[in-house]
Amino acid sequence: SSALSQVEKYTLPFVMSRRLFNGQIGSSCGSFIVVNPQGWILTAAHIAKEVATPGAHKPQIEAYEKQRDAIVNSPNLNDKAKHKQLKLLKPNPHWVTHQAVGWGGIQGSIAFFHVDELADIAIGRLEPFQQNLISTYPVFKNPASPMPVGTSLCRLGFPFHQIAASFDATTGDFQLAPNVLPIPRFPNDGIHTRLVIVLSPDGNRQVKFIETSSPGLRGQSGGPIFDQNGHVWALQSRTQSLALDLAVKDQFMHVGWGAHVEQIITMFQQFGVPFNLSGV
Repeated sequence: SSALSQVEKYTLPFVMSRRLFNGQIGSSCGSFIVVNPQGWILTAAHIAKEVATPGAHKPQIEAYEKQRDAIVNSPNLNDKAKHKQLKLLKPNPHWVTHQAVGWGGIQGSIAFFHVDELADIAIGRLEPFQQNLISTYPVFKNPASPMPVGTSLCRLGFPFHQIAASFDATTGDFQLAPNVLPIPRFPNDGIHTRLVIVLSPDGNRQVKFIETSSPGLRGQSGGPIFDQNGHVWALQSRTQSLALDLAVKDQFMHVGWGAHVEQIITMFQQFGVPFNLSGV
């Protein structure tokens, strides 16, 4: 509980609202860590990839609209021919047309992310950043010191919360439902069970993950996995379902995988991000 009281000060919710091409409105939630007073944040690479989705979809939407407009405005086609050709166009209903991202109530944006997809970690810088909003910053576990299997660990994030939003087509703005904020935190405990090594598809690189005896929950991705001292051992990445191979089939044990602090520190050092390292 003492460690949690410190960790929750710099672990914040990431909220994303979207309008899709088919008009559907949806929202999702993840977690991130504010690393230092310069506004650097740490989260999961798959979250950063989601943030970038509208940019990837924009050229596809524009290409579709160009083809559609060319058919509609063609003087060489009658209405029946136009209708026939328009039916042949296959827009993706899941294209993202509008998106709003919230970083824990901090008024700032991230221009770009540095991403390590294999390790599932991403770093970016919130600008502008109000330092007075965060009173405590994380201390990362020194990977040179022992990290014994069986150590009690805790995971923090923002699961079990419904996030509803509406979209105003005239302004292009999203509005969260009145009961959405504040988003409650939820910790779950476990122990360090194994060190997991993941190889790149070409076999030329390997990265480390910390496995925990409890699963990560939807909304905890990008959140910290920490010990009783409040030192961050890993960043929640994914949940793995391990088959129990019992007489009754289809029974599984769900465990969590978090990007190892060693991978996190390597990325910090690569891009010159200041961070706090534990003495032990």
